[in-house]
Amino acid sequence: MILFRRTGEAFRKIEDREWLLLALETLGVLAGILIAFELQLWGQRRSEAARHHQLMERLFEETESDVASIRYMRNVLGPNVKLEQAFAARIGRGECPPDADFQSVVTLGMLPALTPPNSAYQELMGAGGLSSIDREDVRTALARFHEEVEFSQKQIDYFRMVKRDAVQDSDKRTQIRFDPTADEPEIVTFDRPALCQDQGFRNLVASQTRQHTVFLRFIQNPLEEAINLCVRLGDSLGRKCTPPYGGPLTGDDAKTAATAASNMLRERGKT
Repeated sequence: MILFRRTGEAFRKIEDREWLLLALETLGVLAGILIAFELQLWGQRRSEAARHHQLMERLFEETESDVASIRYMRNVLGPNVKLEQAFAARIGRGECPPDADFQSVVTLGMLPALTPPNSAYQELMGAGGLSSIDREDVRTALARFHEEVEFSQKQIDYFRMVKRDAVQDSDKRTQIRFDPTADEPEIVTFDRPALCQDQGFRNLVASQTRQHTVFLRFIQNPLEEAINLCVRLGDSLGRKCTPPYGGPLTGDDAKTAATAASNMLRERGKT
């Protein structure tokens, strides 16, 4: 009780001016704390925005690499598939193509895996996911590209599982030798007359050529989605989609990019 009485007497001795100064000092301390807190939050938001922008830049560059790598696969397989189609058609008509055309039998087995770079995408999904991207069309394009890649990967795995070689290495109608001085050290020659007369061989060539033709679509579709994403993501960053190797987009790839840009402008006009 004595302590409370002395404390009360001490408060009564404080003049109004001193109370005002004490109140102002308290408000000053509180304001300083709030300002420091807001500055800290502002700094954190700015730092997070900078990190996110860097991640988006990396994602864009990764997408450019995706375009380049998938395009390279398509450009290697595409001409081979056309040769295979011509070869299969001639075999089916009862013709026996020359030795050079028989190399289509070798390329029929080319079923490369579709594994474009995706480290920046994985980091994005772990950090904030698609919701961290401001533009809806970029989010949609990014999701569609990776969905298409995943679907194509599964289809490619299936094609590789059911693949049947038109001619086995152990078949006596084929001869394989190794030449380390050649660009392609594995050199394969075929007993053309014997194979051309074999209906089973002709059937396998036809079925595997059809498989390879369909297989090419599982490369082309992800490429088109990659180009669409590259155009839209680049636009959000003020950059142009330019693959890091293989040259700029040309032909049908350039048309795909132009269509993506046109669709993007039309979508903006509706909003």
